[in-house]
This record gives sequence, structure tokens and C-alpha cells, in this order.
Amino acid sequence: MTAIQLPDFAAGRLAAQVDASLRQSLAACDRARECAVLWFAEVQRRALYRELGHPSLQVYATEALGFSPNRYWQFKRLADDLDRLPVLCEAVAAGDIGWTKAQQVARVATPATQEAWVGKAVATGRRELEREVRQARCQLRRRKSGAVVAAPEAVPPATITLRADGLQLARFEALMERVRKLRLADADADRMDLVLAGLEALVASATAEATHASTPPVQVVVHQCPDCGEAAAVTSRGEQRLAPAQVAALACDARVREPGKPNRATIPPSTRAKVLARDRHRCTTPGCGATRFLEVHHVVARADGGGNDMENLVTLCSRCHRHRHEHGSATCAGASRNASRHGAPAPRPESATVSRTSKR
Repeated sequence: MTAIQLPDFAAGRLAAQVDASLRQSLAACDRARECAVLWFAEVQRRALYRELGHPSLQVYATEALGFSPNRYWQFKRLADDLDRLPVLCEAVAAGDIGWTKAQQVARVATPATQEAWVGKAVATGRRELEREVRQARCQLRRRKSGAVVAAPEAVPPATITLRADGLQLARFEALMERVRKLRLADADADRMDLVLAGLEALVASATAEATHASTPPVQVVVHQCPDCGEAAAVTSRGEQRLAPAQVAALACDARVREPGKPNRATIPPSTRAKVLARDRHRCTTPGCGATRFLEVHHVVARADGGGNDMENLVTLCSRCHRHRHEHGSATCAGASRNASRHGAPAPRPESATVSRTSKR
């Protein structure tokens, strides 16, 4: 990538000189933006934010880079386009096309057509490319509206693959079972229908009021060995072993069942409800603010003498909670116990039920 040079500012120059310097500066700004997006895409693709001590890309962008939410989503969208279109990414990195053209290409290109669109962007001017992109988008809209209808077999269904760790798989299965029992979906609905319905509900809940209770809607069962401390989530595919950080997070906020003893919660339900209400049902990690899958974390671990007093408890989302136990409190020392005063509260979080029984 070529070096970016900026003209030195000097007042009182001739109009042509000022114009040339301004154009050079704007070109340098565009190139700097292209460079920043490429590096941002690299952080996202390799999940480097975790090595840098942040639980998510958004937390890294807002806390370490000082991004506003709007700027984060703008960079995220551009990074997604580069990841989706590797030929376009290579053209931008090589300086073959500028970022303005790259944005136009990303609006219409697919993995199958990206090479042709990149070639067109290299060979044509910016305004001509914009016209061709508009025409292509108009044709696409007409096809979608029914003006051109392809035979059903001409468009094979897309395959979406999701990877889950043991705890995520157990949570997914528990939610699916709950949906079936409550008859929240048609009997013939497949998993994709349910995923889409869940995403629609997530969007709708952003502007709707929700009620909260100390009892979560679903529970995930985890078996833990009392001798070695290893734990596994119970799923239809067998017991899925959990990472040490997940086990530590469960020790903060779970219901424990031990043979011959009454069930107990690691945090009294009334205290848990008060902590969630105090933190406005939001993750208190700076830059996160998630309102789903919330858990309550002990700032000072109970093993180190920490108790269940509210000053020692803080609301975290499951991702930030696991990250806290992976990297220690130092990396998340800025977490505030006072969440934002704005935004709708979250649905009730899931919980884990830990059964401490010896493994056979």
C-alpha cells in the first residue's frame, strides 16, 4: 500500500494552487479511509479484538477506537462487504479502485459476479459506474416484484451454517422446546422459520415494553463433577464439555442441585432482580449495553471472599461475562454498574441449572 502524502498548508496561495492542494488532501482522506476499513476488516475476520482484551468487536471499536455507534455500524458494514467479496477487497488493497467505487460495487456484486463488477469499476468512470449500478438494482427490484419469475428449481436454497459451543447448543434446544410447548409456531414450521421469527421479535422488542421477573423462561442443565470441577451441558447430542471460563461464569449465577440437599441459587432471586433493575437490564460493560442473555457477575469472586451484596454484583451479558472470567477483572475494570437510562428493558434472561454429580 502506497504512502499517503499531504500538502503543507499555507495561506494566501493562488486559486489553482489551493484547488490542487484541496484535491490532494481529499484523495489522501479517501485513501486513509480505505486503509482504515481494511485494517478494521482484518480485526473482525481474525477476531483480534479478543487478543486485545475486548469481548466483542463493538466494544473494541467504541472503547479502544472511540467510534460512535453510527461510525461503528458504518465500518462494520464496509468490513462485511470486503469479507463477502474477496476480489473487491484485493482491488481496494492494491489501490486499483477507490473506496467510492468500491461502495458502489458492494451494492450489487455477489461472490459470483464480483470479478465482473470489479473489472467494470476499473475500466469506467465513477459516474458511469453509478448509472450501471442503479440500472442493475432496478432490474433486480423488477425481478423480485414478479416481472421476471424464475422457475423454483432454478434457485437452489441457501445453506446457513451456525457453530455453537456446548452451552449455546443447550440454550438453543431449550428455547426450541419452549416454543413447541407454548405453541408459538405452526406445527410444520422449520428451524429457519423459527430463527426468522426470533429475529423479528428481537427487532420488535427494541421499541416495545417488556416485563421482568426473577424466574427465567428456560433453563440449561449442566452436570459438574464435584471432584475435578469439569462441567458439561446436557444436549441431544450428548454432554458438551464447557470451557473453564464458562464454568466460572456459571458459578456466579446459577441454581445448584446437589444430591441430598435442597436446591439453592448462587444469588438470591430477590437480590438478582434488584441488580438487574438497578442496571436497567443492560450489560454494564462500556460500549456493549446488550439487553439479551443477561447474567449477574460477582466483582470479587465468592472464592476470594466476595459476597452477594449488591455492591459486589454487576449485570453482564453472557459474552462479556465469559470474557471477564477469561481475562480477569482488569480488562473490564471500566464496567459501570449504572447502565444507560434510555432504551427498553430486556426480556428475561436464561439461566443454568448446575447438577453436581459424579461422572460415571
